[in-house]
Amino acid sequence: MEFLDFILNIFSSGLPCCLLALGIFLTYRLLDFADLTAEGSFLIGVSICGVMIFNGVNPWLATLVSVLGGAICGIITGVLNRLLNIPKLLSGIITMTATGSISMIIMGLQSGNSDIFAAQVSFTNLVTKGSPQQTIYSLFYPWEQVGDFYIVPNPWGDVIKIAVMLGVVILAMLIIYFFFGTKYGMAIRATGMNENMAKAQGINTTIATIVCIAISNALIALAGALVVQESKTASTISATGYLVIGLASIIVGETIFGKRSFKNWLISVSLGSIIYFTIVNIATRLGLRTELKSLLYAVLITIALCLPLIKSGIKHLIDKIKSKKVKEAI
Repeated sequence: MEFLDFILNIFSSGLPCCLLALGIFLTYRLLDFADLTAEGSFLIGVSICGVMIFNGVNPWLATLVSVLGGAICGIITGVLNRLLNIPKLLSGIITMTATGSISMIIMGLQSGNSDIFAAQVSFTNLVTKGSPQQTIYSLFYPWEQVGDFYIVPNPWGDVIKIAVMLGVVILAMLIIYFFFGTKYGMAIRATGMNENMAKAQGINTTIATIVCIAISNALIALAGALVVQESKTASTISATGYLVIGLASIIVGETIFGKRSFKNWLISVSLGSIIYFTIVNIATRLGLRTELKSLLYAVLITIALCLPLIKSGIKHLIDKIKSKKVKEAI
């Protein structure tokens, strides 16, 4: 049972971050655009979805609106960079900074709150069978009545939650794969590979860039929507550290699983997130204090960045040993 809990924890944390990693991948790898909007759009996804569910809105609609909110964040970053000529890093920083206040205004819309701003929304005790507050997970729960209360028998709640997450992730991956295989998707990829050549082919690289950034941040906001429905709490610190997690997932996935084709690349990035959270959960099981998690994240991202160099060094050492054995044999 303990091992099952360990596996469930890995997937419940890692699957939403597959979407986060895929979103960052689209700008970081396909466009060569260092977009720092990620934590801002994640926070927007968390706050929009959290407030809408708190107020009894259908969770699928809340998730969709969160995705649109993330896309708007991406459009703003794209416009700042491409139309107002603000550098890429600064464009992302501006949007990310603005989302801090915007998310507090959004969370201030929770029912019964007299202030226009709020730092947190929590619906932990509200989600039960028949209540207006539902998540996309609880819609599928096998509720059982015990006295006056409804409960979900273990471990079915976690299993169903992970199944729903997996379904959303697979659907998102299929949409990305087929979209970027279309004529316009290839135009976006061409823009990232060689913008001057793309312009020469008649591609509007400005619009293509903005569209890609919007899709990227829509995926990141979707990750935020999945996370808030799992944790049932939205706060201004909900997105802290997720940009690092996304980057680490990309690098770990690429190094371990490779990037032979676009399809393989997408799968590698997604699996990188699962590997990342496997390491984090192992460290936690071994007794890592919560206060040291940020340090662990920093160490993991450093190791992830060094993995290509380590892999190259090991390959060079193996080739050297093989060459030495051949010479001795001769």
